[in-house]
Amino acid sequence: MASSAPMEVPFGPGGTVLLRKMVLDEDAPLLHDWFSRDYARFWGLQGKTVDEIREKFAGIEASGTCDMVFGILAATGERLFMFQSYDVRADVLSRHYPVQTGDRGFHLMLGPVEKPLPAAAYHTFQAIAAWIFRDPSVQRLVGEPDIRNRKVLLRLVQAGFDFGQVVHLPYKTAVMVYRTRAAFEQMRGLPPPPAPTRSPMDGWRGKYHALVSRVGRRIGLIERHW
Repeated sequence: MASSAPMEVPFGPGGTVLLRKMVLDEDAPLLHDWFSRDYARFWGLQGKTVDEIREKFAGIEASGTCDMVFGILAATGERLFMFQSYDVRADVLSRHYPVQTGDRGFHLMLGPVEKPLPAAAYHTFQAIAAWIFRDPSVQRLVGEPDIRNRKVLLRLVQAGFDFGQVVHLPYKTAVMVYRTRAAFEQMRGLPPPPAPTRSPMDGWRGKYHALVSRVGRRIGLIERHW
């Protein structure tokens, strides 16, 4: 069984971060601010009110298939990121890739920090893995970032994720990424590797799938919910 108790994990030069479950009334106004920013457009929540954000996440919480967790810099109390850890078997994603026993999905939202921390994205992915792999039944993290979100793709490469197939979901075209428990343990405690300059979606592969997505959704061959 997964623990829901707060945990503190290393965060490189930033010290440590405290991971704790979302407190909806306390965190909804901050999430509204984050989701209103241009870099958060891939979440599709721009233009929503605080009440609409609260209602959306209350529904997710009530489903019982998803944990929503904040990462808080222990030294200052600043909330740095929010992530969702969810049961892929209960998600539309399960229709688009071969789910394995022990898979656990995640979504990440990075906050606009006051003072950037070195390799913050790398340490964030390490913290997420530490929280999710507390559950001994989880053997693999599964993500589906938008193929257009190059900045996140580069950070996933740096964090040691393996890239898989491209999937045309109803709400985006994404690439599957995976990180096993063994890979996490192998990198645990190590300094971040050099930041990469290319992702597997650079070049012809990304352009091809972006074209397929546009044409396929326009003519109705690919489901579209946006």
